[in-house]
Amino acid sequence: MNPMRSANAEASVSTRRTSFEHMIVTIDGPAGSGKSTTASMLARRLGLLYLDTGAMYRGVTHVVLERGIDPEDEAAVVSAAEGIALEFRPADDGPQLYIDGANVSKEIRSPEVSRFVSPVSRYTGVRRAMVRIQRSIARTGGVVAEGRDTGSVVFPYADVRVFLVADIGSRSERRKRQLTDMGIEQTLDEIRDNILRRDEIDSGRAHSPLVKPAGALLVDTTELSIHEQVAIIEKAAVDEAARLERIRTGKGERNEFASMRAYYRITRGAIRLFWRIFFGLRIAGSGHLRYRERCLFASNHVSYADPLVAGCALDREVAFVAKKELFRNRLFGWLIRTYNAIPIDRDEIDRGALKTISSKLAAGKSILMFPEGTRSKDGSIGELKAGLGFIALHNGATVVPMHVSGTDDLLRCMLRLRRLEARIGPPIRMPEGYTPADRKSEYRILSAMVQEEMRMLRDESEA
Repeated sequence: MNPMRSANAEASVSTRRTSFEHMIVTIDGPAGSGKSTTASMLARRLGLLYLDTGAMYRGVTHVVLERGIDPEDEAAVVSAAEGIALEFRPADDGPQLYIDGANVSKEIRSPEVSRFVSPVSRYTGVRRAMVRIQRSIARTGGVVAEGRDTGSVVFPYADVRVFLVADIGSRSERRKRQLTDMGIEQTLDEIRDNILRRDEIDSGRAHSPLVKPAGALLVDTTELSIHEQVAIIEKAAVDEAARLERIRTGKGERNEFASMRAYYRITRGAIRLFWRIFFGLRIAGSGHLRYRERCLFASNHVSYADPLVAGCALDREVAFVAKKELFRNRLFGWLIRTYNAIPIDRDEIDRGALKTISSKLAAGKSILMFPEGTRSKDGSIGELKAGLGFIALHNGATVVPMHVSGTDDLLRCMLRLRRLEARIGPPIRMPEGYTPADRKSEYRILSAMVQEEMRMLRDESEA
């Protein structure tokens, strides 16, 4: 067990340890909103690891400044981030950050680090280096992660996503108390100006901006005590753990959402065997689908072979969305309709297709989509259509990101010079009964979260 995991979790929680063992809770929000204190206390109450992602970016900034690297030199900053050995170690007063063997927990809270942490952390290479470390830590067990993009980028599939807010006065006073406790003196005006500057940078950066993740629980901490805000989030975690236990299927247990008609099962098995024998197909992540829920599978698209590979990788019957041009040939159109193809007009809002998709989801069926809207010529993951977010949120469907690789180079796969792979990612679920306050914004944010997870799956496939 990770030594950082609390050995003193409350007895009331220990009886539910199985439910929380692999739970991921993310707490995001602007500086001074109470993330660190809330996350630390919640982690102790749930018996989970507290992961302070903000401290990691501060650690990189400390190294940059200590080595005399210009924070505006992106290549040098990214190189430094990729080259350091970063780890958290347990201590009586909370986890301590060590970089290359040295404890830098106090140094990373200095005014100079605070001044440059946002410019340093805006670099895509820095964030990707830190996300890799953060995800590797979470693989050892459940975590409570706090930061600015933990629910939108690092763990978009988190079981509970939380977004904290507070007025600027409360945030400034909290940060001043935190700094004073660490022996760092700074005026309230200086702290306030620094927070506002960080808000502007964090919200406006191109990669991993500060946003409220889709499906996040919004908590305004301005008038709440620390115990009140922790209690709100703990209840959400307990409720979600109970839901996951309720829909999880055990070994050999029937999953009615994974049923297949006989001819579909036979065809899918034959196609999967074909890809495995001749092209060495490998399927990763099937364990994510052992839940009783209808799913909206979102896959990348690089080849006409993608629907066959992605479809046969799934242990359930799915309907798939296909451009209407494929149905012009009556025979081919009849054939793919037999296997649940849904024609869609890519040039305009196709209300008929949306209605068909909604009716299938309402009936407990799952859907396979290629939300980029077209094939990628270079293998990159293009921007996903906001319609993905609309369908998922409108129907309360779980989104399961996928990544297919090798279909654009089948000859090399046949010669075993390249891997043909279908990788299934962890599900992105919305809370039960969730209704977004700003629907259009959440459609876009959810689509961006799925896109980020598809990119992560691509990186894992290439590793």
